[in-house]
Amino acid sequence: MWRDIFEEAPAFTSYYFEKRFHPEHSFGAFEADRLVAMAQGRPTEIFVERKVLPALLVAGVSTLPEYRRQGLMHKLMTLLIDHAKSNGFACCYLHPVTESLYASLGFRNGTDALIAGSDGTRAHEAFVLKEGTEWDDILSVYNAVLNTHDGMQMRDAAELLTVFADYATEDARTLIAYENESPVGYICYSADGSVFELFALRPSAYACLLDEAAKRVKKDLKAIAPVDCGIAGERHYSMQYLVFCDAFRLPLKNGFCRLAY
Repeated sequence: MWRDIFEEAPAFTSYYFEKRFHPEHSFGAFEADRLVAMAQGRPTEIFVERKVLPALLVAGVSTLPEYRRQGLMHKLMTLLIDHAKSNGFACCYLHPVTESLYASLGFRNGTDALIAGSDGTRAHEAFVLKEGTEWDDILSVYNAVLNTHDGMQMRDAAELLTVFADYATEDARTLIAYENESPVGYICYSADGSVFELFALRPSAYACLLDEAAKRVKKDLKAIAPVDCGIAGERHYSMQYLVFCDAFRLPLKNGFCRLAY
């Protein structure tokens, strides 16, 4: 069903259900033994207003075409939300297909960000750029950005490797920027022009990495970036949240990461 609805590659689907599927946080609607609708949750932790909060990332919400407009999605999401509340999660959050889809369930826009674009005419500071996956350097940049931006998913080394395994199923490549041998940013992108992540410690590194990745794939690129990234862009709310506690407010400022499922 996942492959049919989302048109995902078999490699990613196999990976997802081996590494990312949590049946204890997921719900399905069945006709006899046939799965006809589903809503899945994955437990995470997010960083909000200097706090680490347990959260449930919602994914895979879907219904087979012939069973749509029967209220199945609403029923499954209600079950998932009640489950999240009773199990101590601070919120549910998701990537909406359309902004209005989950409004009736109480989800609201969060993660104030920009859609920033590449520009081959920009001049850049002289960063040293290296391809590869230097995990300590990538995690160092991620954690430094996390400490100044709300709404981001917490990561340790194991979670970082799992996230990048997600991206590897889509032939991702990573470019890291260094200044005085210290990592100051990275971009994870694919040859087809998708940008999975773009994080940097300085505005000039955002522009440099985005433009260099575009140059290497010979395509214009767009990426979710913080409002203070130094690149002009379109204001964007990349995620929606249903909050169960008073630990944070919406919108979440500068939460800009494209979270891996």
